[in-house]
Amino acid sequence: MPFAESHDAHSTRIWFESHGEGPAILFAHGAGGNAAIWYQQVAFFAARGFRCITFDHRTFARSPAPAESISTPQFRDDALAVLDAAGVDKAHMVGQSMGGFTVLRLALDAPDRVLSLTFSATPGGLPNPAPTDAVANLTRTDENAGSGILRTMSKKSAGNAPLLQLYQAVAGFNLDFRMTSLRALAKSPVSLEEAAGLKCPVLFVAGREDPLFPAELLAGYVPHIPGARLLVIEEAGHSPYFEQPEAFNFELLNQIQRIGR
Repeated sequence: MPFAESHDAHSTRIWFESHGEGPAILFAHGAGGNAAIWYQQVAFFAARGFRCITFDHRTFARSPAPAESISTPQFRDDALAVLDAAGVDKAHMVGQSMGGFTVLRLALDAPDRVLSLTFSATPGGLPNPAPTDAVANLTRTDENAGSGILRTMSKKSAGNAPLLQLYQAVAGFNLDFRMTSLRALAKSPVSLEEAAGLKCPVLFVAGREDPLFPAELLAGYVPHIPGARLLVIEEAGHSPYFEQPEAFNFELLNQIQRIGR
């Protein structure tokens, strides 16, 4: 079974999977998911000459850990441990929502490991001057994360019962995770000045109907990061990679091809 040993006070083992061969893409999931949630990206990119690496963040699914061990620096170290265990020197980084905190911190602290950085529906710890009510409500209780995220999907997704059931089923394997644990990520903010020092290409992907981190918020970061771009996916809420995988995969592939492998 593929585990990476993350060196911390708890000797946590981080579950990861690797599919395909070629330049590596590391996918960091959000609070409603785990490694399994990226199935539509793994199938697409592995068939096109990429090595797709997915993992369960600590306290999610097959990476059990104490809730108090969650922090942005620890997420960074866990992701680095996964890269090391997989024998990957550099990878394209994709972070969905919570996962954006992981990949941004990694890109800032270990820039030599990062080929490109894609933020999916996330500020990744950058300043959010006017949080929406949906953001404020998300971490107020320990409700199952899948239930909370379902309410952030687009109108089209909300009418697709099988899609919602699948998302809920994947989230159901996160037995140890608590939404209130996400509050710890706010303790490690990233300033716009720090983000301006990013050395890799940066892409922000927004869902047009995302109530958590609207496109307007993500657009505000673009001028502060040299070469950064924003793409907005229609008929998608907070999970564009899951709700509109064809559009998401096309834009991510285009981003990677723009900068070379």
